[in-house]
Amino acid sequence: MPARLQIKAEDCSPLGQFILQYLEQQGISMNRLAELSGVPQPRLRGACFKGTCPTPETLRKLAKVMGKHHLELYTLAYEGRVENLPEDADETSLDLLMRELFETVRELGLTVPKVRPSKVKIRRALLELGFREETQEDSSDYLSGDAASRRQDIG
Repeated sequence: MPARLQIKAEDCSPLGQFILQYLEQQGISMNRLAELSGVPQPRLRGACFKGTCPTPETLRKLAKVMGKHHLELYTLAYEGRVENLPEDADETSLDLLMRELFETVRELGLTVPKVRPSKVKIRRALLELGFREETQEDSSDYLSGDAASRRQDIG
């Protein structure tokens, strides 16, 4: 029987490390995860390494089997490849907010709801978090890149 090729965590992207952790927690092999997800084993193995770009379809298939939202796996897959936000980035950046949202979900060990919330519930939650409806003035500020005026409006 040939020696098994082990993947080392230090060779993995954040997604690869997450997959290895999942395999260990579930007590299953890479081959079994490939079977369950419908992702060919070489593609699954390749998705674990630093510098690889797994396809959205691969991430969707894995997410379904792993009980995660595909966007969470997407953020892990592209973490480090997507530029870090500069220190002077607009703190109201949707990019920053989405990253923090997924990070918080991971930290709290939350799962996606079994039933998709209605648009009304989502809207109510967003307004409670401080989102507000965009006005014509906000649109022109945003289009002109006037981040300072956006911060004043929100603050």
